Amino acid sequence: MNKYFTLSDWISLLQKLGQANQKIISPQMLTMASGLSPNAALKAIQRLGKKGYLIKLYKRTYANKFAPPRLEEIAMIYGRPCYISFESALENHGLISQMPLVLTCATPRKTKNLKTPFGEIVFHHIARQLFNNYKNERGILWATAEKALLDYLYINAKANRSHSLLDELNIAGLNKMRLKKLSRTYPKSVRTHLKKFTD
Repeated sequence: MNKYFTLSDWISLLQKLGQANQKIISPQMLTMASGLSPNAALKAIQRLGKKGYLIKLYKRTYANKFAPPRLEEIAMIYGRPCYISFESALENHGLISQMPLVLTCATPRKTKNLKTPFGEIVFHHIARQLFNNYKNERGILWATAEKALLDYLYINAKANRSHSLLDELNIAGLNKMRLKKLSRTYPKSVRTHLKKFTD
């Protein structure tokens, strides 16, 4: 490939990457795609960032202006391994009508929260043995409805917070048998709180 890229060349490359569904860009990706040296790619990233063609998400990771990622897609990469749960999954399953202000995810890692130009992502640490019962929807991992509720009760019980969000909980959207079976893997405090919503 060319050893020198003009701004027009870079824009064309980003557009091609966008068409290939490459929404989140790293220096390594641009190095490989352009055939330039890592140093040249880093300089190009600074230039493209100033022009608004690359949008910084976090350290050495950028969004492609020509194929902006969804916040859920950013979470899957930054928080890996993680799945979307708690308020965000409850709303996605239609169990609550209130849309969360942030995207809430579960992870067995102690991952820091992330603020991006596309929104904020909050990662809650859960025990590794509870990291299950999620479904892959086009690359995005979502907790099942029952798992999202139990995760929510679990985190709030640990923090000794209220469950006011669940005052509007749509019980009809839950499989009670599945919920009861899954709750056995959680601490007793979670099962105690669960009875208030399912009895």
